[in-house]
Amino acid sequence: MRCRHCYHAEEGFEDLFMNPQDAKRMLYIASKEYNEIHVVFHGGEPTLWGIENFKTVLDYEQELMNGAKDLVFKNSIQTNGLLLDESWVDLFKKYAFSIGISFDGPHNDDLRSNTKKVYSNMMMLKKAQISFGVLCVETALSIKNLKTTYEWFNKEGINYKILALFMSGAAKEHPEFELNIDEYVNALVEMYKYWLFDKTCSVSAKTFEDLLKVSDRLYCIQYGGSCIHNRICLNPNGDLYPCGRPYTIDFMLGNINDVSLISEAFKSPAYTKLAEISSARAKQCRERCKFFGVCKGGCVSSAILEGSFEKIDNITCVRAQKLLKAITEVNNEVYKKYDSGLDLDNFNPKALKIMYKSRTGQYHFSHVK
Repeated sequence: MRCRHCYHAEEGFEDLFMNPQDAKRMLYIASKEYNEIHVVFHGGEPTLWGIENFKTVLDYEQELMNGAKDLVFKNSIQTNGLLLDESWVDLFKKYAFSIGISFDGPHNDDLRSNTKKVYSNMMMLKKAQISFGVLCVETALSIKNLKTTYEWFNKEGINYKILALFMSGAAKEHPEFELNIDEYVNALVEMYKYWLFDKTCSVSAKTFEDLLKVSDRLYCIQYGGSCIHNRICLNPNGDLYPCGRPYTIDFMLGNINDVSLISEAFKSPAYTKLAEISSARAKQCRERCKFFGVCKGGCVSSAILEGSFEKIDNITCVRAQKLLKAITEVNNEVYKKYDSGLDLDNFNPKALKIMYKSRTGQYHFSHVK
């Protein structure tokens, strides 16, 4: 595929594949400490690992669950969708996979290749009644056409979530893709306002749904949230890292064959350093930013990639602050209408459902003091 924004490009494109025994060991040691384990098959492109390796690991999960009363594995995959076929459909059904596909709708050709084939494979999943969601990356080339993109996903009946392009890896070689913060925020806010009143909406537009939860009470959404001590990444060579996002070698936690418990990796000097960084960053954000309750200090990996985890003025942070400020102004008016019962028939029914759940306490809100 060689996506034009691939964040792995700086590391090169190795043909190294994970040893299935390493994956099985990861599952085994996780099962010794946790009852509910979420397994994300990621990459690179995870389907390149081969369906037989997947079956080996998934059958081992079943073996572990058969031997433990309360143990549950939940599997998901983030794929470019290119290699999917009927055998993958059968596997996804058998093991109840959650599926995410990286595809940019009507502007997919900007960043990716094989658009027709991936689209065809998504239609195959739909025909098989397998639900999936799409991650759609927006760049400077597409941001002015958010309505066209939204209408494409709505017409196709495909749930999607918008991601802003992250300028790392191969994206650095394409300055024409770099988003202007104000242009991105303005476009997203206008599209959000359109979505609020679009009664034809038939899909989950996750980005807009999350933004509607930012009301006079603050709800932690996709801009961050602490992932410290609740996830860990196994690299193809067996090394352990805090997560699948790019981290420098000084955040390597050890090797899967050298640890007997996940908690050992969490107690390693590298992870202790990461936890301290995250705590210090969160403290600074809590004191200086009224939107702390929405992002919990944001992603430490993103901050490192953008030059500093000590400052809270990196691009991702500034963009989130501007967006959340604008969204809060919109939502204050929207919730006033909802609370007073005005013009409710004009709202997108999906938006109404979210506002109802918000006002009846069905979300876990984080109040900022």
